[in-house]
Amino acid sequence: MPFRLVVGLGNPGREYRGTRHNVGFEVLDLAATRSRVDFHSDPRGPVQVAREGDVRLLKPQTYMNASGPAVRAWLDWLKLTPADLLVIVDDFALALGEVRLRASGSHGGHNGLRSIEEALGGREYARLRVGIGPVPEKWAVEDFVLARFAKEEGALAAEGLGRAADAFRCCQDQGISLAMTSFNRNRSPQE
Repeated sequence: MPFRLVVGLGNPGREYRGTRHNVGFEVLDLAATRSRVDFHSDPRGPVQVAREGDVRLLKPQTYMNASGPAVRAWLDWLKLTPADLLVIVDDFALALGEVRLRASGSHGGHNGLRSIEEALGGREYARLRVGIGPVPEKWAVEDFVLARFAKEEGALAAEGLGRAADAFRCCQDQGISLAMTSFNRNRSPQE
């Protein structure tokens, strides 16, 4: 059964477009383009939403650290449970181009996931982590995640976004178990 609410995390505003922290938004944008659906503002709250049949694609327009209340509100409005939720998020602990799916788990220090966990009162929801790392020596994590990809990282970043959009589609079409088997592996140099 497909996830009914799919949330991409990021920060609103032009100054954050193209930053590592906004890959959740970018994966949803790519998925929406592939499905030929468009995002629009919604009067129920500060979000951008697209509809793919019974599935809502949601980009909270709060800052990353305050994503939880918007996610909780949409789950309530749609009369869904956390089992119906997939969150797409950046992960600096994963190498650029890698993706990891989990049916549940901890926030792992990610403030957007922490906000959702607090709003839901638990961590029993699926997440798709998109690799943006590693953090270079002498870089503060906060500066790294808010930086744009270097020019030489562009092709690998685009490949990672494509893999994440493919993983999302596999979850929707074939279930998270098969998607985890297919996508939770390191990239090989031949890929």
